[in-house]
Amino acid sequence: MSLRWRIAALMLSLLVGFALVLAYSITAVVDSTLEDYQRGLLAADARRLQDLYSSSNTGSPNTDSRGGVRVTIYRNGKFFAGEDLFQVPAEEIALAKEGNRFWRPPGGSPWLALLVPMGLFQKTPNAVLMVTADISYIQNLAGRIQTTVFITSLALIGLALAGGYLSAQLGLRPLVRVAAQARSLNERNLEPLRYSGPRDELGVLVEALNRLVARLKRAFEAQTVFLAEAAHELRTPLTAIEGYLRRAARDPASAPEAISDARRVAGSMTRLVSDLLQLSRGEVVQEFIPHILDWRDTLRAVVGEYPGVQLRLPDEPLEVLGDPDRLTQLIRNLTGNAVRAATHPGGVKLEARVDGDWCELTVSDDGAGIGEEVMPRLFEKFVKGKGGGSGLGLAIAAQVVSAHSGQIRAENISGSGARFTVRIPKLEDEG
Repeated sequence: MSLRWRIAALMLSLLVGFALVLAYSITAVVDSTLEDYQRGLLAADARRLQDLYSSSNTGSPNTDSRGGVRVTIYRNGKFFAGEDLFQVPAEEIALAKEGNRFWRPPGGSPWLALLVPMGLFQKTPNAVLMVTADISYIQNLAGRIQTTVFITSLALIGLALAGGYLSAQLGLRPLVRVAAQARSLNERNLEPLRYSGPRDELGVLVEALNRLVARLKRAFEAQTVFLAEAAHELRTPLTAIEGYLRRAARDPASAPEAISDARRVAGSMTRLVSDLLQLSRGEVVQEFIPHILDWRDTLRAVVGEYPGVQLRLPDEPLEVLGDPDRLTQLIRNLTGNAVRAATHPGGVKLEARVDGDWCELTVSDDGAGIGEEVMPRLFEKFVKGKGGGSGLGLAIAAQVVSAHSGQIRAENISGSGARFTVRIPKLEDEG
C-alpha cells in the first residue's frame, strides 16, 4: 500500500472512531436527558394524585390528563387498585413506604415506575402509589439517532477517503519530487537535491541528504584524483624499468648494470606501492604496535642513512610510547623530503629536545621553502613541494603523528628553507 493510501486509511480510521464515539455519546445524552425528563413528569403526576387522594379520598385511580400514565395502588405490600401491569417485588414496595423510589422491571422492559408513600388511602394506612409510564419512545428515538449518525458517517467516510487521498497526494508531492531526484543520483550525478519548500521535516531531510551527497561527491572526486595520481606515480618507474631492460637486451655487456638500476627503481616502486596501499586502506596506523623506546636511537639510525645530515640530540633520554617502525618511517619521510629540498645534505638539520610533557623534533633545511599555495594542503595525499617526490610522504607522516597522539606543523624559515616540528607525548615517569 502506498504512503498516500496509508494516510487516507489513517484518516478514515480516525473518522470512523470519531463517528462511533459521537453516536454513542449523543445516544447516551439523549437517553439520559429524556429519562430524567420522564422521571420529572412521573414525580409531578405522583404529587397530583397524592393531593387528589389525600384531599377527598375519592376518584378513579386511573385519572391521568396525559393518558400515557398508569396508576396502581398497593396496600400491605399487595395489589389493591388500578392497573396490575407487572409484579413489583415486595421489598421495593416496602422501601417506597420510606420515600419516593424509581424502579424498572427487569429484562429491558419499556416501563418506568415511581413508587411513593400515600399515608392513608380510603381508610387504609401504609398504602403505596405507583405511577408508570411507557418510555419505549426514548429507545426508539435513540435508535433513530444512531441510524441517522450511521448513515451520515457512511457519507462522511466516503468523502474522507477521497479527501484524505487527495490531501495526501498534494501534501506528498514535494516528497515525490525529492524522491525522483534521489533515484537519479549515481557516481556520475551527485548534484544537490532541489527543494524550495519551508524548513519543515522534509526540508531538514533534504538538508541532511544534500550533506551526504556532498560528502559522497568529495569522496568520489578524491578517489578519482587518487587513482590518477597513483597511475602517474607508477608510470614513471615502470617506464624507467622498461628502459633498463631494453638496454640490457640491446647490450648484454651492460646487462648487470641495467638490471641493478632496474632493481633499484623496483625497490623504490615497491615502497611507493606500499605507501599507496597503506593510504587506500584508511590509515597507516592500522598495524600500530606500541613499545617503550628512546627516540634518540631511532633518530641516529635514520640519520645514518643520509650522510652529511646534521643531528643534535639531548643528553637526557627521549622516552616515548610508540611503534618503532612507524616512527622510523616518520623520520625517514621528513629527512628525505628535507634532503631533496636542501642545496646539499649539510643544509639539513635535525634537533630533538624535551619540552615539558613532550618530546620535540625539528627538521629544517636551507632550500627554497614551501610555496604559499601548497602550505594549506601540505599534509594531503599527492601534494608535492619543489623538491619533487611522490607526494605521499607527508600524508603518511601526519597519520603516524596522529596515531601517536602527537602534533606536526610546517613553517617557512625567515630567509630560506622550511622547518617541520613534530611533538610526541613524553613517557610519564613512574611514581
